[in-house]
Amino acid sequence: MRTSTTNTLLFGFLLLTSAVAHAQFAWIDEKGVRHYSDQPPPTTTPAAKILKAPRGSQPAADPAPATVAAATPAQAPPTLADREADYRKRHALAEANDKKAATAAKDAEAKRASCEAASRNKAQLDTGRRLRSEQNVVMTEEDKAREQANIARVLKECK
Repeated sequence: MRTSTTNTLLFGFLLLTSAVAHAQFAWIDEKGVRHYSDQPPPTTTPAAKILKAPRGSQPAADPAPATVAAATPAQAPPTLADREADYRKRHALAEANDKKAATAAKDAEAKRASCEAASRNKAQLDTGRRLRSEQNVVMTEEDKAREQANIARVLKECK
């Protein structure tokens, strides 16, 4: 008989504590984190963010709905037109960067070719042999000096 009474009391105690265990709150805080507790949420939590409250308990009144609304402005997701405009802007920027890179590569190649030609011409002028111009006329010393000055200017830009 004694074990029967003890079992009945233990069963009654478990029944009462299980009822209290179901009295839980669930809410989402301002950072978007979901909380579960047997304590009510903070008073700053708006009623719309309280997901679960025990029967008979009233959610805490929202002290300043305007303050909470101002703290979390509603942002509408971008429309398809906005996303398309953003894509076109990024695409145009990428194309402009590609064109700049291609132009820079062409300029670098032209400069390299000019530097190589100037180096070859300087080597010919430095031999001291008699040279002929493109019109098949023998170059005078003044022509050589002028050509050496031009080559020196080009080679100075190459460095």
